[in-house]
Amino acid sequence: MIAVPPPVHPWPIGAGPRYHPTAANQAVLDGSSVGRMRCANGRRFAVHIELFAARQVMIVPPGIGVARSGCTYPLRTNAPTGVVEVLAGSRYTLGDLFRVWGRRFDATHLLSFRGRVSLFVGGKRRTGDPRQLVLTKHAQIVIEVGGYVAPHPSYLFPRGGP
Repeated sequence: MIAVPPPVHPWPIGAGPRYHPTAANQAVLDGSSVGRMRCANGRRFAVHIELFAARQVMIVPPGIGVARSGCTYPLRTNAPTGVVEVLAGSRYTLGDLFRVWGRRFDATHLLSFRGRVSLFVGGKRRTGDPRQLVLTKHAQIVIEVGGYVAPHPSYLFPRGGP
């Protein structure tokens, strides 16, 4: 018997600035340290993050973790795909990503949205403080607030990337 994958639902991208946040974080733009994070070079691995609010897609913008000077932080985005490049060799969390992005994130807030935040990794629900989730190579992370969206269990990472 051939396994049939679950259907992919085309969830709409939300309208307005709440669903299209910018990557700007003043500390990052200036190249200042953000907690324990400073501009850094080195080998990186990729993680994929999807954000949903009220059952609509929120864009993860390019330029998170990129300073005006061109230096980049241990967590960065280069395209609006949800792929986050993570500096290898250290332990970074989902909370670190939102810290370098300069956006609010905890058990009851996802950027400007308020409500119970649900977290899924590889399609499986995770409990506890979502900020403490350690980012691991090729993890597929879905963060939701304001309604359930069936989480994707995997993401096809491009070859040759981080």
